[in-house]
Amino acid sequence: MSPKPRLWSITVIAFGFFFVFTPSCTRSVNQNRPNQAAASSTGTAGNVFDDYLKSDFAPADGFDFAVGDQDGKGAYQDKSTGKTYSGWYVATHFADKYSYGIHTGEDWSGLGPPASDLGQDVHAVANGRVAFADSCGRLWGNVVMIDHVFYENNEKKSIRSVYAHLHEIKVKLGEVVQRRQVIATVGQDPDKLFAPHLHLEMRWDPSLGPTYWPSSNGRDVAWVKEHYASPSAFISSHRSAPTPQREATLVLVDQHSYKMRLYQNGRMSGEFDVSFGQGNGAKQVQGDNKTPTGMYFVIQKHQGQFEGPYGAYYGGYWIKVNYPNAFDAARANSEKLISSQQQETISKQWRQRAPTLEKTRLGGGIGFHGWIKEWSNDGPRHLSWGCVVMHIYDISKVYDQIPEGSMVVIF
Repeated sequence: MSPKPRLWSITVIAFGFFFVFTPSCTRSVNQNRPNQAAASSTGTAGNVFDDYLKSDFAPADGFDFAVGDQDGKGAYQDKSTGKTYSGWYVATHFADKYSYGIHTGEDWSGLGPPASDLGQDVHAVANGRVAFADSCGRLWGNVVMIDHVFYENNEKKSIRSVYAHLHEIKVKLGEVVQRRQVIATVGQDPDKLFAPHLHLEMRWDPSLGPTYWPSSNGRDVAWVKEHYASPSAFISSHRSAPTPQREATLVLVDQHSYKMRLYQNGRMSGEFDVSFGQGNGAKQVQGDNKTPTGMYFVIQKHQGQFEGPYGAYYGGYWIKVNYPNAFDAARANSEKLISSQQQETISKQWRQRAPTLEKTRLGGGIGFHGWIKEWSNDGPRHLSWGCVVMHIYDISKVYDQIPEGSMVVIF
């Protein structure tokens, strides 16, 4: 929310301190908070699985830029002159310090004259639901806020996009919108202190009001970075997002309740008792005997006899997943357990639902299998070296129902 460099701004300065005028905007705001994470048990298996999949509107299948084309580029036409210009840029960046304090988002401007930005389309960055759409007076003008739900590894998260200085609002409170839907047009603040541009925010905290300005509330840069995301960085890293509800075959596993559910085309087809690795907690490195948590994909299956001294412990069935995934690799790289090149390779292969590197300190060879004999639900539920163990009579039923490429999410 800042002027282009080529126009003026008005800032009141007294005794060396800046004052930011933040108008009140008390109109109705939808503050229903989608679940930010469902990676822990809430007491029953049903709650964990249902909470993970439930959403009142379509989850984001990816994020795009709000102006120009989906990449924030492309030609646009001046609404008043008919002239065509090419390209958009960020005039003020996230967390920049300037005359109004700490910038909470990005200011997007066209490469043409300032007046050419007026009336250009503003798009929803992703599927979502409108949490606010109204005028907020001076400095902010018309504002739209949209809530988004998206999936990241084994977590369901939420983020709110905010669009300010709008000319025309084309959505209403509570409306469900689609990715790239035109929700407004570029405008100016009511007093025309700033050149026409779009002020875009991505907020982790949906409790903040439409015109909340951290610098007016004594917040520092660290606070801003905790409660907001850098729009371009977030969008660039989430151009595509998994949507478990759309999977033809989906397997959900909850380590806290020792339960597994199988879904076919969005409908649950069965719930099963399972056991896990002998170690407690999520898998970190090879040999810790822990079962990983995260989102994986089936990459290999085998039915019949298995060679080796431990072959009988497969119980005749093996469904392998591509552990480690991109998130395992990112953590391992930050802890200097693997190289950046190994992280990049694992991430690329995981996104392609292909086998990932196994001969690193993270290990591999994780999947679903039976056991050397039937086991009791009343007995030890930590049997394996990190795999998910199923009853032989259950894995024999589901083996043919889980094809290669199926999504598996382990909580």
